[in-house]
Amino acid sequence: MDNPRRYTIRYTETALLDIEEKAEYIAQQLRDSALAAQWYRRLKASIQGELSFLPLKYPLYDVSPWKERGVRMLLTRNDVILYSVALDKRQVYILGVCTRGRDLTRHLQGSES
Repeated sequence: MDNPRRYTIRYTETALLDIEEKAEYIAQQLRDSALAAQWYRRLKASIQGELSFLPLKYPLYDVSPWKERGVRMLLTRNDVILYSVALDKRQVYILGVCTRGRDLTRHLQGSES
């Protein structure tokens, strides 16, 4: 049986900052560094597990201009992972990580600056 080829996961600076900010929020505001570490491990495992093999299975973010740019969304427990896929390079680019319910368009616009 053929082993499917994996996609490499790459994080933008914005996505890394999003992850760092949320982990800090959990650790400082909720005063729970163990919960912050658990959230971080679960998020990274979700991204790796869900996007390494079939990244196109998740829907496009159905708002212009993001849809036309191929931005997709993976929903986890409380977060939305915004990403794009470079099929030719077999790479997934994590563009941002937001708490569910946040204005995704505004977040994406902020990541462009």
